[in-house]
Amino acid sequence: MINHRCPDGIGPAPNPQLLSIVQHNCLGSWDVFLSLFESFREATTYPSLVLLQDPPVNKAHLPSFNGCKSFFPHVRKPRVAAYVHLSFLALFSVLPRFKEVEDILALDVSSQEPLFGTNFHSFRLINAYSTNTRNHRVHSVSPDGLFPTLDVPLLVVGDLKIHNPFSHPLRSWSPREIGSSTPYFEKAAEDGLALFNPPGEYTRLPLVGRTRPSGIDLAFANPLLLPLFKSWEVSLPATGSDHVPITINLAPPTLIPSPRRPR
Repeated sequence: MINHRCPDGIGPAPNPQLLSIVQHNCLGSWDVFLSLFESFREATTYPSLVLLQDPPVNKAHLPSFNGCKSFFPHVRKPRVAAYVHLSFLALFSVLPRFKEVEDILALDVSSQEPLFGTNFHSFRLINAYSTNTRNHRVHSVSPDGLFPTLDVPLLVVGDLKIHNPFSHPLRSWSPREIGSSTPYFEKAAEDGLALFNPPGEYTRLPLVGRTRPSGIDLAFANPLLLPLFKSWEVSLPATGSDHVPITINLAPPTLIPSPRRPR
């Protein structure tokens, strides 16, 4: 375990009628990790789940944070992790599913009662940190591993390192970038997954001027989860990472305001 202790008190408890999920790349930095969690104190509701890419790791252990339970692959250097608020764990069962790899983690959330105003008793979250291999057209996390075909609601988030006109339609991309990202968007389309990211919204702002801003921190949902989607936000303060923290809010369909009809 990393030898740091966080201050007592974790801010307001999650709202059981609003599932708030934060995704963020920590750059392997304890300072970024702590800055992110400290920022939740000012929020009106604490996130139920925090899905991290490139978390700080020391001797195969991740930092703890009061009021949360962590899940991560049992490898020497996990590249993904999930922190789940204890009040959420008191209401729902959370079962981690991971292979002996460091860059992808799945959580199955279940309950005896139907979840969030749906007929489903479970849904799956997938958190991934995909990196380029020596062949720049191939990534460490495959499209099939990232987008399994399921008959329950599915949310997929992560730092995926893929560039595509779907996420940035007005930007020029190289043939290599389009070629390496196309299999992912094709697999997502085959299963009817939708991209939550607003087109053109940057999620990575380089700390130096050598590379362009990009939108590589992506979130997809299958058709069974889409009715729960409420918002995708980048309203949290900067943490010192070159990635922005992203908040995804899900709510029962009855709590999501209907679009106003034109008069």
